[in-house]
Amino acid sequence: MSVQIIRGDAAQIPLSDDSVDLIVSSPPYWSLRAYQDNGETYDGQIGAEATPGEFVDALIDCTREWVRVLKPTGSMWINLGDKYNAYNGNRGAGTIQSNDVRQAAPKGNGLDVKDVRHKSLIGIPWRYAIRCIDDLGLILRAEVIWSKPNGLPESVTDRVRRSHEQWFHFTLSPRYYSAVDEIREAHLAPNRSGTNPKHESAPFAVGIPAHTSLSTTQPNPLGKLPGSVWTIPTEPLHVPDHLGIDHFAAFPTEWPRRIIQGWSPRGICVECGEGRRPTSERDPIDPRFLASNKRGDGRGNVEVRGVSQSSILRTGLQAGQSPATRITGEACACPEPTAPTRPAVVLDPFGGTGTTALVAHALGRHGISVDMSSDYCRLAQWRTSDPKQQAKAARREYREPTPQVEGQSPLFDIEMPQKPPPDKFHRTGWQNGPVDRTNYKCSACGKEKQYADATRPCPSCGEAA
Repeated sequence: MSVQIIRGDAAQIPLSDDSVDLIVSSPPYWSLRAYQDNGETYDGQIGAEATPGEFVDALIDCTREWVRVLKPTGSMWINLGDKYNAYNGNRGAGTIQSNDVRQAAPKGNGLDVKDVRHKSLIGIPWRYAIRCIDDLGLILRAEVIWSKPNGLPESVTDRVRRSHEQWFHFTLSPRYYSAVDEIREAHLAPNRSGTNPKHESAPFAVGIPAHTSLSTTQPNPLGKLPGSVWTIPTEPLHVPDHLGIDHFAAFPTEWPRRIIQGWSPRGICVECGEGRRPTSERDPIDPRFLASNKRGDGRGNVEVRGVSQSSILRTGLQAGQSPATRITGEACACPEPTAPTRPAVVLDPFGGTGTTALVAHALGRHGISVDMSSDYCRLAQWRTSDPKQQAKAARREYREPTPQVEGQSPLFDIEMPQKPPPDKFHRTGWQNGPVDRTNYKCSACGKEKQYADATRPCPSCGEAA
């Protein structure tokens, strides 16, 4: 629900231990560019190291600091790009960034990295991931490939074009917070014919078997789990000229969106301190599924689409109802999740343009962006507070406020006559104004009537009062 922009070092995060629920970051890539403040390159930035080994060493030092601030139930998602080893024009000593500090190599060789053969990928992402496992004891839960459908073209003729990058999902412990039901994807029906690819794009209908074979599993009605390849296009970022920042890089808002929804809670319970996680329940099973979708386990038990027969009998049966699971609420360590919550904390230690903090704010979390560059802190501050950027991150349409002509009264400030309550109106219409009504007792039948005029006929007997 809020954003905090901090100018600081990614290796010295100004946060307390175990205070962050999720870390999402894309550190600067090795030897790609030199970041500047007010037109001058500053010292101490990650990515300007002389060798890949020194770069990974510096990144591991930063990661060790991130482990300190991350909760035991938290996750860490890191994006890294790789690089090919190439000749630098036989300069021998040059620079990675501006051709004056490039790693020294024997004269006449001029390779960026002398210990890696020419034209080879250096393998920086995996060097980092293995060090996180070996040196920091982190659990590598997944490698997710970022497939870029709108990636830049390449002029090479002897290898495939590079159109992806790696994301690594690390955790501190085997049990950690996750809510993957929040990011499930729509099911695609399998190719039943084996020849017609059109069948592959037909979505499953919830509650209707998607195939006719004797399968023992049924698609989760909430959707399928995301795979390990995410196809997400890059997004342009147009920065206002008044900020004076010419070079910048931002990853798409869809990346932190999926990660924040799937691995950070909507709220942290103030009583038990746990993140509220979605809860779900299964509907009763239609007994007609027993006939065509059952199998035995050799011990007299029957399983129907992943549900045992005993559980079917316990839950009861409703004709015409298929197995289904739906999210019904949230739970934490408390017996009843009635205590207030506070927002989860999402940190990007290489905040850059503020993408992670912006999306975290849009999703109701507290986003923290840390960066050494005052230029980028200023850019992140603009981006996280700009109404257009906020609307884009929240996936809602942005509408420019209607300009008001000077001296013109606002349209909705005009006072309109208010309609009085119905029981105060004369039956001839409310335009005549409210009328006080009085109870009169009929002299003929003794019943009471309610009229403003006592001379009107009694509604019961028709006699005048």
